[in-house]
Amino acid sequence: MRLRDTDHSDRRASRGPTKRAGMTLIEVIVAMTLLAGSLLSMGAFIAGYAKVTGTMAIRSEANELVADRLEAVKGAVRYSTIETVYGGTEASIPSHPGFARRTMVTHTGGLPASLYDYKTVTVIVNATALKTPAKKTTVISVF
Repeated sequence: MRLRDTDHSDRRASRGPTKRAGMTLIEVIVAMTLLAGSLLSMGAFIAGYAKVTGTMAIRSEANELVADRLEAVKGAVRYSTIETVYGGTEASIPSHPGFARRTMVTHTGGLPASLYDYKTVTVIVNATALKTPAKKTTVISVF
């Protein structure tokens, strides 16, 4: 059986109004709400990421200042002068504004009857942007 050509206008009229091309106002509002929400959350993420990146850069610089001081102490020519040369507080560090460094040296033993003779060196670097200071300790013995 073969379908015959009929006038399709009769069927369209019986189904109701024809569909329009495009979006309704509700669809546009929903799409704009979703877009605005995603843009706001992305903006909050970028702001948080920028803050963490800045803090980590400051933390990295503080750790480098600690390591530099410890390497300088380890390379000291005279063991007996470590406390006087390196001990103390630097309220400002040249070419590193906003940082303060404190070096503490504790001498253990060293008397003729002592079995031990070593120094514990602790370096603490602080900056206003850091919640907790950078801190490292090492032990140096007489050589």
